[in-house]
Amino acid sequence: MRKILSIDAGGVRGIIPATILAEVEARTEQPVCNLFDFFAGTSSGGMLVLALNCPDAFGYPRPLCSAAEVAGLFHEWGDRPFRSKVSNAGQPIGEMSSENGVEEMFREYFGNALLSDSIKPTMVTAVDLTTGQPFFLNSAKAVRNVGNDVFMWQAARATTAVPTHFSPLRLSVSDDPFHDRETCLVDGSLFASNPAMCALAEARSLFPGEEDFLVLSLGCGAVARTPVASHQKRRWIFDFSLAAQSACVDYQMRAFLPRQRYIRIQADLMQGFERIDDASEQNLRALQREGRETIARNADALVQLLDLLAPSLELTIA
Repeated sequence: MRKILSIDAGGVRGIIPATILAEVEARTEQPVCNLFDFFAGTSSGGMLVLALNCPDAFGYPRPLCSAAEVAGLFHEWGDRPFRSKVSNAGQPIGEMSSENGVEEMFREYFGNALLSDSIKPTMVTAVDLTTGQPFFLNSAKAVRNVGNDVFMWQAARATTAVPTHFSPLRLSVSDDPFHDRETCLVDGSLFASNPAMCALAEARSLFPGEEDFLVLSLGCGAVARTPVASHQKRRWIFDFSLAAQSACVDYQMRAFLPRQRYIRIQADLMQGFERIDDASEQNLRALQREGRETIARNADALVQLLDLLAPSLELTIA
């Protein structure tokens, strides 16, 4: 059986799946990278799967940080990715955040690690604005084609380049040994806010002949949407489309895989958690509480998961 971890987009709400994965590590006493064969993520989910598979500074096949430490990075980094640019009149202008801040943040964490250095095969999603097509930053393909290798911090920067917050990341890639082309990459949630189906498709290619797949799909929290004032409708429609897209992928996954091989854990959030850029300590702590409550609400599913991930361990509901 090949085991796949897929994590949705969600901005700062990515602390919820990080909290769930910290619980998985605590119960199995193993790093997440040892429990799965393939990882996929979009936006903050992409940053998470990269962070969990970044090797330590000495190049050993062990992760730089545990899932709990990765969750702690949300607090450590605070609002660095989301510092507003403000006009003289005190109004936010242009893009809401500084890509320099987020690049500095990712460079500090990932250092000089390459995508091909990923401990386990890892894929994150982006959209290439030069072609209007999905773009996958894939560690397995980077190993086979050095021309497609990038720094891990660049992969994290590309998949988290939310158009309303950050400018695109420009990268030169090589489709063949004799041809380089420029890409202009933005957040993959434009087509894969829930990348589970992309993950399953790639895993089938990566592990030919394998028939048995287990997929753990982690959401970053779903907030009930209500109609809004006309001047907010554009944002509301965008958020609504992401939620609908994720629900569609969930439906497809349930059709493709038997119930015992597809586990979806999603937090149901109250109004007030809509923003993906509220990195205040108060909000982050509230989101972590939601993560712990989600663990409690999904206790049976979690025990089922852990039994499949580490069947030799005696696991109980915490």
